Amino acid sequence: MTTLSVLDEVTWAGAPVAGERTRALLRALVEAGPRGASEAALVEAVWGRDDVPANPSKALQVVVSRARAATDSGAIERTPRGYRVNLQAGDVDAWSLRPEALRLAAEKRYAEALPLLERLLGLDPDEEVTEAVLRAVAAVHGVPAALERFEAYRTGLADGLGVDPSPRLRAVHAELLARDRPVRSGLRHDADVLIGREQDAAEVSALLKSSRVVTILGPGGLGKTSLAQVIAHDAEEPVIHFVELVGVTAPEDLVSEVGSALGVRDSVAHRDRLTPDQRADVRSRIAQQLDGVPTLLVLDNCEHIVAAVADLVAFLVAMARDLTVLTTSRSPLAIGAERVYPLGRLGTYDGSELFRRRAVAARPGVHLDEVRVDEIVTRLDGLPLAIELAAVKVRAMSVDDIARRLENRFELLRGGDRSAPDRHQTLVAVIDWSWNLLSERERRAMRWLSVFHDGFTLAAAEAMLGADTFAAIEELVDQSLLTVVDAPLGFRYRMLETVREFGRMQLIDAGEETAARATQRAWARDYADASAGRIYSPEQFDAMDELRAEESNLADILRQVLADDEAESVIRLFCAMGVFWTIAGEHQRVIMLAGPVADLLAEWEPPPELLEKTRLVLALLLFGAAVTGGSGLERLMTILDRVGAEAADPQLRVMLKVMQAMAGTVAGAGRPLEDELADLVTDPDPEVRARAYTFLSHERENLGDPEGAVAAGREALRLTGTDGGLWPQAMLHAQLSGLYAQLGRLGEAAEHAREAVPVLRRLGADDDLVQTHAILVTYAVEQGRLEEAAEMLAELAEEQPRGGFGSRGAVHGARAQLLLAQGRVGEGLALFREVVASMGELPFPGFTDDPDLVPWRVAAEAVTVVTCARHAEGTEGSDLFGALVAKAPRLVSDERRAQDYPVTGMVFLALGLWGLLRDALPREESVRLVVLADRFGYSRSFLDMRWELAVADATRLAPGVLERVSEEYGERRGLALLDEARGVIARLG
Repeated sequence: MTTLSVLDEVTWAGAPVAGERTRALLRALVEAGPRGASEAALVEAVWGRDDVPANPSKALQVVVSRARAATDSGAIERTPRGYRVNLQAGDVDAWSLRPEALRLAAEKRYAEALPLLERLLGLDPDEEVTEAVLRAVAAVHGVPAALERFEAYRTGLADGLGVDPSPRLRAVHAELLARDRPVRSGLRHDADVLIGREQDAAEVSALLKSSRVVTILGPGGLGKTSLAQVIAHDAEEPVIHFVELVGVTAPEDLVSEVGSALGVRDSVAHRDRLTPDQRADVRSRIAQQLDGVPTLLVLDNCEHIVAAVADLVAFLVAMARDLTVLTTSRSPLAIGAERVYPLGRLGTYDGSELFRRRAVAARPGVHLDEVRVDEIVTRLDGLPLAIELAAVKVRAMSVDDIARRLENRFELLRGGDRSAPDRHQTLVAVIDWSWNLLSERERRAMRWLSVFHDGFTLAAAEAMLGADTFAAIEELVDQSLLTVVDAPLGFRYRMLETVREFGRMQLIDAGEETAARATQRAWARDYADASAGRIYSPEQFDAMDELRAEESNLADILRQVLADDEAESVIRLFCAMGVFWTIAGEHQRVIMLAGPVADLLAEWEPPPELLEKTRLVLALLLFGAAVTGGSGLERLMTILDRVGAEAADPQLRVMLKVMQAMAGTVAGAGRPLEDELADLVTDPDPEVRARAYTFLSHERENLGDPEGAVAAGREALRLTGTDGGLWPQAMLHAQLSGLYAQLGRLGEAAEHAREAVPVLRRLGADDDLVQTHAILVTYAVEQGRLEEAAEMLAELAEEQPRGGFGSRGAVHGARAQLLLAQGRVGEGLALFREVVASMGELPFPGFTDDPDLVPWRVAAEAVTVVTCARHAEGTEGSDLFGALVAKAPRLVSDERRAQDYPVTGMVFLALGLWGLLRDALPREESVRLVVLADRFGYSRSFLDMRWELAVADATRLAPGVLERVSEEYGERRGLALLDEARGVIARLG
């Protein structure tokens, strides 16, 4: 609360101040401000000019004494020239009101500011307050009311003081006059709304308030002109000129065109070209016309005369104080006052909405498939013009037809809005407009660089075009034909797909495609060799980053050289990409290429310098073939026999030996793989032993011996160093984490998971990362740390979309277990059902087994049956139980080439527990199935699958049976009990 109030009644601490002269003194001192006023000024304020006392100083002292008595003895202070109020700003209402009123006015909150300004005006009518009042009145009551206020102010000054308003207030008056008669030249009044550009319009409008020159930058067809029109329509400036420059064919005609649009004398466009002196004169008169009141000048389509536009704009903003310039261009003006706004493409949602509106307008009632429309919008780079040209094609073809014909988009997208300029009538004309502004050096760069599907670095461009490349790249960026992306390894350059297709079309027409492709393939081979040489080294992270940056380009080139039977290129590229995909956990990409690569290598004789690389390629393909059931295994082994398996690198040599043994096992010939590995683990080379123990761990797990698998995995970890990078150790930690989880020892599993997760995350091995990370979630749930588990799941949700094959079930399974622990049983069971459905839809390339028996699907069904048996009500889960009963004979059939013992064990546990808990099977058989599950090494990684729970169930419902059956089976496990398992399953039928 203020102490001294003077705006309405003069009061001190809320009490009225007596005495007219005392009140006049206090008002005068407050009006004078903290510096105070002279005695003469105060005498005049208190007594006026005509009633000055005989002794003014003495009389003033008396009034000051009365004022001090009415307020406070220290409230009024003597100064060398008079008196001042000795109070803080917050203690005087007028002093605290002024900054608040002016702040609201500056923020254009005029309705709130005006009452405060009106009160302030009666006390402190300086020009800052007066200007704010005039603007507030114009905003609240209209410009005519503000003009009336100005006229009253001007008359008062003339009558009272015989002076005119200050230049500052005269400028405000001129602005008000302009607002009363606003100028809007060159603006269109389009019938339709601009879709998806609301945020862009707001951001450009905000830039125009803080910058004198703003350029909306982007390639043709993005809607720069339409956006500029919308912004100009909504702009507050009283004078707005929109000048289209597309018809200006020469830089020297620019001044004449702008002058003509603004109505400047002697600047009529299309007359004989102006002389330099005439242009200078017209330019000065343009600046004079644009000066005086706030003005927005919009110059549209500047790229073809950008240097001349830059020169003119720089001159105008220097000469016209209240001028703001908005330009649209495919290249920036590059002047100091310019702020560039790169206009992005439309997002899928907005682009699809634009397509729908234009399509319905062209053919009401047209059927528009949402997925197809989204696909069209994405393939057209979100370019509004391209989307509109495509949408109108629904008059003559379906959306499916449009999508299919986008392979030849430039032929398809012709003839749109007849009112549009010629350069927007076809898609090819849009790009051609920029193409014609390029030099031959820049055109060649655009042609040759169009072969990169996923952008390129400057180094890649230099490999294509030579060392003197940057100048051409820079010009293509300036023309918005390339965009610059700040990628993890530095700048990358990208073309919109439409621009790239245009460049490719020009490349073919120039007869240069073969040469450009050959040069790109040479770059790819060199790049792959350099990265592959470091991928098993302490520089592993860097090598993976480099390959990830160019993964799409290298994969695209790999497909090309496969199609063209370029065996040397295939080997060199696959050595890098195959290892990259293996480390990243994208095994299906390696498996998908096995057939085509084998076709190529079947008759090819590798030169000596490529023998080792060829063996590495075969090792990668053989591993994929072995784990998917042996498809193509025999043909690959034939190639390996011809090439020879005696690799120089010891780790590659042991891997090939393991592949040979695995092939023999799958084919049913030769020694068992476990025996072959038992020989390899005695090799004197520790690296060979480490790799052999790694494979031995996998094989023992698959044979139903998780304890033996753990022992082998721990020995492999002990022998594995970091000379080949951190991935081998990280994968062994992940492997041991999974094995301990399979044994139900989640604490030990979590220890290894914590070691693996940071390395897997850094390498981008997202699928392995998510599966390993999910073990930490399950461990937190087991420990009752549910909030922590929920937080980890949120983190997992961000990692999972980047994951692949195995991550979906891991995330959903972890979340389902958390839901059950939270008591949300219905939601948890429903999520387990979703896991079953999603696993059933997951194909895996190369897998030749019965699709009903794919291990990830069977495992999901088994976990869900156990969970339903423990938590569900009624018959929920009985359908899945029946499905497993039907599948079980095929799972244990002697016709299967390979047996996944842990997954089969999970099925045994599900059948046995359902049989026990739901009384669906004889208890003797149910317990026998539970014991077989244990002997097959079933996975206990899900909490409801824990062995101690199963033992408790068997002990409670069938006392003594578990111990008797266990004693009957003795030490037999896995394969040794397979015939016994077949008998139990046969009796179920």
